Amino acid sequence: MPENPHSKGLRWFITVFAVYASVCLIFGWLRAPLFFGVGEDGWPSPSFEQMIYLLYMTCLPVVLWCLIAYALACRMPGNWGIRLTVILLLLMLTTIELDHAWYGMSGHHGTWREARLFLSEDWKLHYGIRSTDETWFLRRMMLHVVGLTGVFIAASFGAAWERGQRIFDAPFRRVLAVVVALFFVDLMMAGYEVSRGNDQWQAVADANPLRINSADRLSAGLFSYGSQHNADLEAANRAFAQATQDAMRPHAESTAVFHDASSAQPRQFNVVVVTIEGLNERLIDSTTMPFWMQLSARSTSLHSHYSTGNVTEYGVLGVLYGAPPDFYRGTTTVPWRRQLPTDKVPPQRGSPYIDQFNLHGYHTRLISWELSSWANLGVYLRNFNEPPFETDDDWKTLPVLKREMSEPGSHLVYMHYNGTHFPYDHADKYNHFAPEVPSSYSYASWRMRQEAPAITNRYRNCLQELDAWLEELTQTIDMQNTIVVLTGDHGEEFFEHSRLGHASTLSDPQIQTVALIYVPGRAPRSIDAVTSHVDLMPTLMDLLGWPQPVPPFGHSLVNDVKVGAAIVAMGNRPNPPNRWAAIAGGYKTVLAEGDGDTLHIVQLRDTADKSVTYSSDPSRWQPSFAVAARLQLHLRAASQAIHLAAVSAAIPAVTPK
Repeated sequence: MPENPHSKGLRWFITVFAVYASVCLIFGWLRAPLFFGVGEDGWPSPSFEQMIYLLYMTCLPVVLWCLIAYALACRMPGNWGIRLTVILLLLMLTTIELDHAWYGMSGHHGTWREARLFLSEDWKLHYGIRSTDETWFLRRMMLHVVGLTGVFIAASFGAAWERGQRIFDAPFRRVLAVVVALFFVDLMMAGYEVSRGNDQWQAVADANPLRINSADRLSAGLFSYGSQHNADLEAANRAFAQATQDAMRPHAESTAVFHDASSAQPRQFNVVVVTIEGLNERLIDSTTMPFWMQLSARSTSLHSHYSTGNVTEYGVLGVLYGAPPDFYRGTTTVPWRRQLPTDKVPPQRGSPYIDQFNLHGYHTRLISWELSSWANLGVYLRNFNEPPFETDDDWKTLPVLKREMSEPGSHLVYMHYNGTHFPYDHADKYNHFAPEVPSSYSYASWRMRQEAPAITNRYRNCLQELDAWLEELTQTIDMQNTIVVLTGDHGEEFFEHSRLGHASTLSDPQIQTVALIYVPGRAPRSIDAVTSHVDLMPTLMDLLGWPQPVPPFGHSLVNDVKVGAAIVAMGNRPNPPNRWAAIAGGYKTVLAEGDGDTLHIVQLRDTADKSVTYSSDPSRWQPSFAVAARLQLHLRAASQAIHLAAVSAAIPAVTPK
């Protein structure tokens, strides 16, 4: 490098900063994926050799970028290299801290689109930014200012250490070439591990803001379980494309409104729909939820029931809209958002099924835990014709429900129960299952898997409280004149596939739940076929003897159900869903969106989430591909409708002269 009077100090400054940035990465930004088998990340503890390599792959990008920064700074005149380097590094640390906060919320690094959204809306209100959050961020940045000051002081001592200059005796170009070579070798190593399903390597690589994440994904794609796997996926995608073409052809399709012949004059029942946060059917039994089991014996029980997503917003919208949550637009629907001219979108309409209840003279109301403020759901819940009641205490909803149902007229009430949400807090008196982890338990521990029974016991105690709440709910309403629908908003995993919670995968424990439909005077029955949230509202229309307000995506469950299917969206907050699972015939097709709202198959699994090949028996995939093709056409139609509405909204009205 060209010698600069300040090169000696700059070399030491860059070197010490590399150590500082590596410490920040290891013990700050990447602390969770490196050291914690926490919740959604739930990995087994790595071996000593694996941990050493994970630390190496974490720090290697720091060395590469610092060498590049040194090469650029040395070419600046005078001491401007150090000055600009300090400013740029401070800006970099600020950007990384903001990106780290975003990554923790959304699971991906900030994009240009999201940065524009951040600049074009009241982000404090939308993201729930409090003064404590701002104070936290300022403290972090003050620590970085102190850290850079320490780096500068340490670099000054290093520059005065004559014998220490031997560290920099190696030619710069040779060092840079070696580091670049090591970086590309690391890309290949990480890609190989990720392609073999090593989730922790992928999480460490993805979470590192200094890595080139697109290069990691490209490297993983080069391996991708081998060419045989790629050939199998290509064959599956060709069959899926053919299924989509077949679905586009005109075919006879019933336009019946699913009227049940046994109900010539349906009664004007009240309706209560309850979604329950993270409901795991496997843990429901006569000891955990005795009242649920009693109610199940008087209801239609759906034992292979799937949500429409692995996060709350997708599951709730699937229940209320009776459709896959492709219409969820993330932050673009925030009503207080100051939209940029290029971001104009038509306003979101409410559920057509709620409109149908309103049309038939029902009093419709949301009585719930604080749901409308979660993930912009309030935008989609605004066509209830009674003022909502929301609280942070599930038990406070029941007196309000009682008053509402005692008013004259027919009522539809939608409720969301939140008490079963992570970290599974419950009232002290619900402590039947022991031992349980304490309320102060830190889930950020490699020992978490060893505590699985105690963590599960804590959730089961939450289910006991839920059971008591449900029993009081049924005592609050007239069960002789009320249809009650109970289901989970999504599933909840308890280490069935080495994870805890939800929102991380499309595995069955996270997307499969259970549902009960209690109808006064109807005989109980069980449905073992696959059912979905999209079937619930069409079923209510059928029970009430009403026409479907829109062509239903699901099917009525009033009569016998022998074959069913489900479409489930993968959480992609705060954006619209872009990854889906199509479940039918005992198999699960996982699809991702490409360009132009086109889906392509990325995984083929059975409902036990084991990888299955297409070529070994193509015929068994026909039911799953058929429902996936229906989703493909649905997404295309919805995209065209949104585009046309946006164009219409953007064209100014022309008034005649």
